[in-house]
Amino acid sequence: MTVNDEQWSLIHDKYSNLMWKISHNISGDAAISSPEDNYADLQMVALEAVAGFQKKTGKEFDEFWGEKLFDQYLKTCLWNLKNNKGAKITKRYPITKHTVDLNSNEEVLDIHRDDHVSLENHVFLDDIGYILSEQQKRILNMLVQDPSIIKPNGKINKSKLSRSLGLPWRTVDIILRDMGKIIGNEL
Repeated sequence: MTVNDEQWSLIHDKYSNLMWKISHNISGDAAISSPEDNYADLQMVALEAVAGFQKKTGKEFDEFWGEKLFDQYLKTCLWNLKNNKGAKITKRYPITKHTVDLNSNEEVLDIHRDDHVSLENHVFLDDIGYILSEQQKRILNMLVQDPSIIKPNGKINKSKLSRSLGLPWRTVDIILRDMGKIIGNEL
């Protein structure tokens, strides 16, 4: 089912304030949960809720619009998005707590980024170098030099890392766990 402009206008007029309220309640990661992004996600959920309710009841939009059951269904769908997205943000918070929204912080996208990043990495490695063992330093340097070892989901590909270093997987796993405790982050 597709929602036409008139139907969307009805949904928007009735639920936009609620969607904005919910979008501002989802927080904790500025990079992926700006209120505008959350609002767009909630609009998609509203459209999916209309299609889901139609499929569930077999009624057309004009038949169920204004019904209390549909109102409850739509609101439940909106709040479920908030709860699910919030739970994911909370779970990843130790990793993402220092991220910034690139739209609001364009200096992060400096054209000399490669030089800037390598300088920052060098300073970071110097600062933390005295805490890490030689194997831990070696692994950290490997991660900085070859970011393809880090999977798109942010986890480290331990098999690839162990092959690159010539160390058993279990040894790499133990070293990474120890590093995570030192750095204060789950590697």
